[in-house]
Amino acid sequence: MKTSLRAIAATSAIALAITVAGCGSSDSTSADPAADATATAAASSEGAEGNLAEFMRDVGAELNAYWAADWGEGWKDAVVKVPEDAAETACGTIDATEVGPAYCGADNTMVLPVAFFRDEIIGADENLNNDAAVAAVIGHEFGHHIQKLAGVGDAVSEAQADVPDIANLLSVANELHADCLMGEWMSSVDDEKRLEPGDLDEVLTTLEKIGDDKLSESVGEQADPETFDHGTAEQRQTWFGVGFETQDIEACNKVYDDLADGTLSEEIQAGADAANQSATD
Repeated sequence: MKTSLRAIAATSAIALAITVAGCGSSDSTSADPAADATATAAASSEGAEGNLAEFMRDVGAELNAYWAADWGEGWKDAVVKVPEDAAETACGTIDATEVGPAYCGADNTMVLPVAFFRDEIIGADENLNNDAAVAAVIGHEFGHHIQKLAGVGDAVSEAQADVPDIANLLSVANELHADCLMGEWMSSVDDEKRLEPGDLDEVLTTLEKIGDDKLSESVGEQADPETFDHGTAEQRQTWFGVGFETQDIEACNKVYDDLADGTLSEEIQAGADAANQSATD
């Protein structure tokens, strides 16, 4: 049974406090004047057209409805923009031809550049090939929206500023948490018998490609664990699996415990070592 989303704030905040306190952080907080702005689900008026863009907007609308039902009173829909060229957010103009998916917590806006989903990693097209991989990436971005509403996003940002030595580890924990939340949603889709044969393989293959270790390996660079910010391929697949198998928010929150006890750091190092060994074989 799913635990209330509100448990994210309590459980993960405690783990973050333990992690940061052990590194000598301050108790200072930063103000976010736009954080309370009311957001509604919307597509950019300058958005991309076509089957793929329409599918992406539909997935965004479904995710807003799914998480809103679990969250209850106080939920704020993410504003979903699917631009071909650029999108305006409170965080500035997002060049959709140069970057991947981005989330601006200042106005709860999610920018999903169509070009990113057409590239060689996702390989989507107007016939909706690799649609499960597209949906997974959007589900991951919604994980960041949930983190923002729960206060976890701000807590991580403050911790990164207070303890820059572990900024990358905090980022990895947050990204794996988002992978886990994405897995929970995709499991609900599976419960409704809407996943097709091969869809899970699409998702796992995509997570394999975008692990920090595999990205380093793919471009022939030395894998440096201190630069990892999303997690290894194995970590990303694992935490997706946690969400998919348990549909339990508290199980996803355990990623912050693994950050605190050093498990994430050890896994990142092992992934980097394996990638570097593979490069020399």
